[in-house]
Amino acid sequence: MTLLVIELQLPEHSDVLAQRDLVHSLVLLIPKFVAWIISFVVLAIFWFAHHRLFHYVRAVDGSFLWLNILYLGGVSLMPFSSALAGEYSRMLVSQVIYSANMTAVAVGALLLTRYVFRHQELWSVPMARGFYRASIFRIAGLIAIAVGAIGIAMVVPGAGNAAFMLMLPISVLSARIERRG
Repeated sequence: MTLLVIELQLPEHSDVLAQRDLVHSLVLLIPKFVAWIISFVVLAIFWFAHHRLFHYVRAVDGSFLWLNILYLGGVSLMPFSSALAGEYSRMLVSQVIYSANMTAVAVGALLLTRYVFRHQELWSVPMARGFYRASIFRIAGLIAIAVGAIGIAMVVPGAGNAAFMLMLPISVLSARIERRG
């Protein structure tokens, strides 16, 4: 997640001759900054869930490790897709790539969660059904948002990424699902 900030680069020194030049250059970074915030928030939600998943894991096997690597592969692409979505937010292809990356992260999380749920021999403690249901809800929510973001970007160029902020209420709802078991 910390690598996301690499794409927020300082303006070239040769382009900044006065304070107004710096302010203008910083204003041009706003779309990248917004993409960084959105990506950071969504990844934080998934990192928290990933960490909590490991509460249930006592042992890992080769399949689990490969699924985790697949998941981390999606996460590792986020700096690129986030920067692309920020730099070219008004172009549909950037939204498609960003949404596809978010979907890849979600699918990786889904595969990991299902694998642990179905392989009790890996458990340190039994996986709570509420945790599993809440995880599936959160993951399905991210996939639905990713598809919706593309639709929004088709109608309102540059506005698709805002849909990902819906992960905040989805996260709240998933916590309720988990508490209800």
